[in-house]
Amino acid sequence: MVKRVLGTLTVFVALAMLLFVPLAGATTTYTTTIQVVNSHNQPVASASVYVYYPNGTLITSGTTTTAGYAQFSLANGTYLVFVEGSQVYYFALIKVAGTTKVAINGTKMHYVNITSVPVTASFTLKPDHTNVTLTLSTNATVMGDKNATIVFPTSFFSFPYEYKLSSVKNATTTVSTGTIFANLSANQIVTATYTQSVAFTNPIFLAIIGFIVLLIIAGAWYAGTHAIYNASHQFVRRASAEAKRFVRSVGEEDKDRKHYVRRED
Repeated sequence: MVKRVLGTLTVFVALAMLLFVPLAGATTTYTTTIQVVNSHNQPVASASVYVYYPNGTLITSGTTTTAGYAQFSLANGTYLVFVEGSQVYYFALIKVAGTTKVAINGTKMHYVNITSVPVTASFTLKPDHTNVTLTLSTNATVMGDKNATIVFPTSFFSFPYEYKLSSVKNATTTVSTGTIFANLSANQIVTATYTQSVAFTNPIFLAIIGFIVLLIIAGAWYAGTHAIYNASHQFVRRASAEAKRFVRSVGEEDKDRKHYVRRED
């Protein structure tokens, strides 16, 4: 009897652990409402909103309403919010503590206008105090509540040219490494300058040229074999027609000969 009671109690405790331990370890989330307004204090509608952990992991994303609002379920903590508007990007660090309402307000931010010459280039933007890396393309205007590091590629290929970085500069600094600091305590412009050259030795260029040559060879081979096929086909048709004509003419001669013999008889 005692063993049976103990066995039943053991099973009950095991079931209780299975049912309640996961619940105890579950993370509590809260409704977080984010409003995005531009530098003219107007709502940014239909904008993509991305929420990251500061370590760089993307958690969730959404789209703003016509009033510029987006809602997410987030646990307490600090997050980086990145907003992709139609013409301007926004980023801001937010803190969630229970049900939270925050505004990403362009009227309280400064911008950095990021350009490149003579061609559009991709670059990465890394907001301070985070490991979030955002890949964007020039020409872009970015507004933020924190400073950021901007990194341009030292070279890139765009058929048939290769572009090599000459310099990156803002109002006070010029660098040649491709990495520049954007101090968003004031508006600024960052410009990357590239030199252009025909990329004869670039592996991608050589691969593209090789592919084009193969296409030309394949096209010539196809045209040649097609022409040979057509010529052979026409020759066979002509030969067949001549053979039929010859057979008809021989048959007609035989008929005439037989007719002539019968008349002589």
